[in-house]
Amino acid sequence: MDERILAALPHDERERLPLCTVYVDGHRTTVRLEPIIWDALQKMANEQKVSVHQLVSDIDRQRTTRNLSSAIRTYVVAALLAKAR
Repeated sequence: MDERILAALPHDERERLPLCTVYVDGHRTTVRLEPIIWDALQKMANEQKVSVHQLVSDIDRQRTTRNLSSAIRTYVVAALLAKAR
């Protein structure tokens, strides 16, 4: 969720998005992702035979947004749309 949208949500709504710990190029960080996005990301990493951390590191290096969570969501949706074609 975009940080502006997240900030506009009531505090209890923000807390419902679970924190996911990932390592981006060896540096630990956390992102808030919907469980369905996290599950899809893990499946994509398995299909590519890489770890979630490696996939997130690749997404981080290619992102054009300041927000890593948004970049991950965009990657997942784009990959799913590409599969659907």
